[in-house]
Amino acid sequence: MRLLDLAVRWWEKGGDRIALVWEELAGFRSFTAGQWARTARRPRTWGTIYCALVVVIGYFLLDRPLARFLKAHVSGEFEGFWKTITHLGLGGVWLIPSGILTLGLILSMLAAPSGEKRERLRRAAWIPGFLFLSMAASGIAGNIIKMLVGRTRPAMLFDANVYDFVPLTRGYLTNSFPSGHSQAIFAAMTALALIFPRYDLAFLTVALLVAMSRVLTTVHFLSDVVAGAWLGVMITLALHSLLTRRGMDVRVRFERDRTLLPDQSSKGSPT
Repeated sequence: MRLLDLAVRWWEKGGDRIALVWEELAGFRSFTAGQWARTARRPRTWGTIYCALVVVIGYFLLDRPLARFLKAHVSGEFEGFWKTITHLGLGGVWLIPSGILTLGLILSMLAAPSGEKRERLRRAAWIPGFLFLSMAASGIAGNIIKMLVGRTRPAMLFDANVYDFVPLTRGYLTNSFPSGHSQAIFAAMTALALIFPRYDLAFLTVALLVAMSRVLTTVHFLSDVVAGAWLGVMITLALHSLLTRRGMDVRVRFERDRTLLPDQSSKGSPT
């Protein structure tokens, strides 16, 4: 019976302690809730701020120790898996099919006999065209930033203990920031999530896996990957906003999607 009494007393003390800590965190909880609301109201602005913070903290505190740790501990089949996954971040994997499909739809539109069919094909062409332009625009921006910044890759840290910037260069070892694979996969997956909203979590998962692969295989620093992901997402969202303002809807609606998305068939969107 004494053991039971002791357990009850410890349980009560623990409960009281948790309640006290919870009360002490009231200010922090209020700030967190308010910050969440502010982020929801202006996601792009706050997303940029969060990204900048992670990049700065990564550069000064996380990048070098994390890269050295992963270089020492990631190997074998585990590393091979991530080296396979990383190929999904190659720009051509998404640029070439979307470009061919866009071109095919444009040619079909030009050959269409009627105005109505032409309009449908024109709208349909914007769907793969949106994916193509998102990747192309973010890729060009990423390459320009790479050249201007000239950040050295982890390989130089491992081989020569060099952790530096060599601006206005185009060499492989000095174009680490931002990660091109991360930019490409996040641009592609963000575009596909906007085209097929039902599967947004699946697309996000693919993007995260590819971005992780760049860090785990020590090809890029963590901050490179975060910056690349931000660039791909922001440029894709900006392009989507531009198309939306011009009345162009790139979402694809199947019959089963009627309960998920409002019907905009009156706009002539492709099905």
